[in-house]
Amino acid sequence: MEHWYKKGDALLEELASTALPPEQLAVWYLGQCGFAFKQGQTVLLIDAVLSDLTGPNGSRRHYPAPFAPEQLRADFVLCTHGHADHMAKDTLLGLQSGCNARFILPAGCRAQAAEFGLEENRVAFVQEGSVLSLPGVTVHAFSAAHPEHVLDPADPRMALGYQLDFGGFTVVHLGDTYLTEHLFETLTALPKPDLLLAPINGQDFFRTRRNCIGNLEAEEAAQLAVRLGADCTIPTHYDMVQNNTVDPLRFVAALRQLDPAAKFALPALGERMIFQR
Repeated sequence: MEHWYKKGDALLEELASTALPPEQLAVWYLGQCGFAFKQGQTVLLIDAVLSDLTGPNGSRRHYPAPFAPEQLRADFVLCTHGHADHMAKDTLLGLQSGCNARFILPAGCRAQAAEFGLEENRVAFVQEGSVLSLPGVTVHAFSAAHPEHVLDPADPRMALGYQLDFGGFTVVHLGDTYLTEHLFETLTALPKPDLLLAPINGQDFFRTRRNCIGNLEAEEAAQLAVRLGADCTIPTHYDMVQNNTVDPLRFVAALRQLDPAAKFALPALGERMIFQR
């Protein structure tokens, strides 16, 4: 069964050739929590897994990667935390060898980045409150609870979310997280997101028992989207990893019940979306 709307050379060509005016932002869904963004000529990836994920029983992926990471030209590559379905060694090394990307990682992942073999001069480490002004985008980092908030920059359990400001178009990517008072206060203090990317795979006893940390429930993510006044929300973290999936229509149903006028998107894998500021 084919999972990708667009992949391989066709997707790579679209990423390379897309040229939009400054008031527009192109967004591609790459599965799980992975996205590519392009405004002008700047390409930014976040939590993209462009390589296999293996476990004791072989591949953990429901579908293959769309292309090899060394085939993609990206300017900035962000990871929210050190788990393999967000910070994949083979993906990062492929991007390092294939383009001149700069990597932006949580401070707690410093040892992991060195173990991977990432070139130190190409990595910026951030933590809660960090702000990076980059060509085409400003990155604001905030603490995520996965499963609790970790603020010690030396702690490898650190997980972050990112607010991305593309010239006045605000994207909030929550990474993996539970909702806590600390996170809710942080998010309500930020500008209303034009685009909110929120995990919806929830948690349960059996996944927790096998050390699979959960996330927001679909209904909880819908409530958060409404309370933050997000212009559009895309649910994440529901489709790529075997035994850790959920029906995204749960999120849609909850959002519709809370606010029938609320906007959402359920992009296909490899689908390009264009947002207008």
